[in-house]
Amino acid sequence: MTSGTVQSITPAAGAGSPAAGQVRRARAVVVTRTVAYVFTVVMLGFGLLPIVTAVTERRSWWVVIVGAGGFAVVATAFIRLVTHAMRHPWSNRRREDALLVTGIVLLLPVLVDRNWQVIGFLALAAVAVTFRPRYGLLLAIGVLILITVERIMLDTPGVVFLTVQDVLTGAALAGIIVLVAFIEELFTARAEVARLAVDAERVRFARDLHDTLGHNLSAIALKSELALRLLDRDAVRARSELNDVYGIARDSLRDVRTVVKGYRRDSLQRELEGVQSVLVAAGVRCEVATPAEALPAPVEEVLAWAVREAATNLLRHSSASRCRISMHRSDDEVRLDVANDGAASPAPTDDIGGSGLTGLAERLAPLGGTLTAGHRADGEFVLTVLVPC
Repeated sequence: MTSGTVQSITPAAGAGSPAAGQVRRARAVVVTRTVAYVFTVVMLGFGLLPIVTAVTERRSWWVVIVGAGGFAVVATAFIRLVTHAMRHPWSNRRREDALLVTGIVLLLPVLVDRNWQVIGFLALAAVAVTFRPRYGLLLAIGVLILITVERIMLDTPGVVFLTVQDVLTGAALAGIIVLVAFIEELFTARAEVARLAVDAERVRFARDLHDTLGHNLSAIALKSELALRLLDRDAVRARSELNDVYGIARDSLRDVRTVVKGYRRDSLQRELEGVQSVLVAAGVRCEVATPAEALPAPVEEVLAWAVREAATNLLRHSSASRCRISMHRSDDEVRLDVANDGAASPAPTDDIGGSGLTGLAERLAPLGGTLTAGHRADGEFVLTVLVPC
């Protein structure tokens, strides 16, 4: 066992692993981006109508040139804005482009030709996908009001129809742009969930392997050393210890196989008997007092792990001469105490997450159990586990 002040042990986080589903994510994002670009280009096609009208009506050359030039600037800024918004909507980073689109859309009908009012929806979509939703909505409403007032002042026919058209078209354009970003975030989140699942399984496997082999290998080393010392003095006792080593090795092989399969279930009684045998062989007087009634399988399993971990720490990190394992059951919980008189130095820090007492705390967490460890006033070191049942 280890020393130190009484402390609560909490689970540790695991390491990362590669994300999954990259092919499906790439396909979905490519498809939605393509649809968004096609829809954007189709909507920009409305800007050709005033140019065609000016040419067919043989308007002044400057009306055609200035109108076409202004629309070219609007289209360039809007496509640049859309490309950014598909990855980072509402980021405020392209506000210059949004303001440029809005300014030109408002000026073209006044300075060039009122036919340019058909592209008013571009200004609405630009501010809606650029600024934060709260401010973007207010700005879009403000721009819509300015466009409507402008149409009334220019005596444009069908003001109501054009306003409704701007709202519907602008909302559809902004929606499909933001949808692309949401789909990419969705696949990123799914990849993160898969990574965390792999990470949790890796931690579980490392924890189970550590807890399983740590105790058994300590017992094998101890009993082998004892058998070597007894070989010349007491061959019968040495043979018995070697038989125990053989049995522990076979149990270890079985346990490793079940850990790999994820189906390991520990028997508390078997664990107590094994721990008592190992501690007695190590010269530690061991007393075991447990209730006779049966416990729920998950509770029994986690208590078996606790006994195993306590014994492993005692053999590795203490010079105890006695150990007492006691268990008390009340109406709503089970309390396990493992006390020894030999812990005299701080516990070594676990090298990897999920090992030692941290791994035991992780096993207790799903059951709502708690783990504390530390010295009492009488000098004994006590590991205490509380598990609801």
